[in-house]
Amino acid sequence: MAGSKPVRLRVGVVGLGRLWETRHKPSLARMDDRFRVTAVYDQVYRRAEMEAAQIGCAACEGLSALVERPDVDVVYLLARQWFGLEPIVLACGAKKPVYCALPLADDLDELERLVELVESSGTIFMPEFARRCYPATLRLKELLATELGPPRLIVGHSRLYGFDRYAVPGPATQIAPAPLLIDPGSYLLDWCTFVFQAMPEAVQGVRARVIPASSGEDGEPDFESLVARFAGGASAHLSIGLYQRNCWGDATSFLPAPGFQVYAERGVASLEMPERIQWSGNGGIHDERLPLEPTVGDVLNEQFHRLARGQNALAPTIRDTLAIARLVREIRMSQALGASPPS
Repeated sequence: MAGSKPVRLRVGVVGLGRLWETRHKPSLARMDDRFRVTAVYDQVYRRAEMEAAQIGCAACEGLSALVERPDVDVVYLLARQWFGLEPIVLACGAKKPVYCALPLADDLDELERLVELVESSGTIFMPEFARRCYPATLRLKELLATELGPPRLIVGHSRLYGFDRYAVPGPATQIAPAPLLIDPGSYLLDWCTFVFQAMPEAVQGVRARVIPASSGEDGEPDFESLVARFAGGASAHLSIGLYQRNCWGDATSFLPAPGFQVYAERGVASLEMPERIQWSGNGGIHDERLPLEPTVGDVLNEQFHRLARGQNALAPTIRDTLAIARLVREIRMSQALGASPPS
């Protein structure tokens, strides 16, 4: 961002959908002393027009037109559409900070080229690792530092009901669902490294296809199991399943709730994301439902605001994204070799 760094950042939004509607649109509106949306772009131009009319900004017909606008200080990339990572390339050329909500762990070679571009251009870049900001996560970090002691084991299960995170609403034929290992797998790996405050020494994974792929489908697995081993014998064991609504009907009424258990040296915590944590230590059992204010979106946008203005921030970096993508490649290699998770 050339010149002075204004307190109120002017935002260009790329990719409208669920993440925009539920997280960033309400958050940026609440933080109107620090942000103002001045332009939007979407692969469906009519959708951009309607959104622009609603919030009082410009609808852009092209990516370059949005990034190059003089009244756009920062770029929010919120949905993977036809353009892939091109908005990041354009933002690097314009030296405008980027907030990126896309999962970037799917193509390590492309990500490595992107890291080189971001760093060589000096572009500020913040990936969205939202689970780091969940109220339950922040409370867990407090407890590990005080009551529970260092974490030793994470066991968790995540269940998906459909790929509806990106570019919704919109024509389904324009949306390529992310593999489970990428979303939420890569984000859960990052969450584990955030809890342990370290990168794993080794990772492995196995995958399965529970429901046979239909004719014409690529047969992506609908179940993933990941194991990450950390220094000193600590480990994380994660599983991710795609709930097959058409086949299993009302099975959610009796399936166990997804969640994460963290076993530490002096106690155990059980998390139901994003806001509930139950924990036990020397003082007995505690059940906390934490306030969702400030919201996850507010915390993320506050971090990005500080980063974009050159202030100290605890925001993750593109190097964090690269480290997770390398773990994903290792897991894929172990899957290709048919390796079993370590005992």
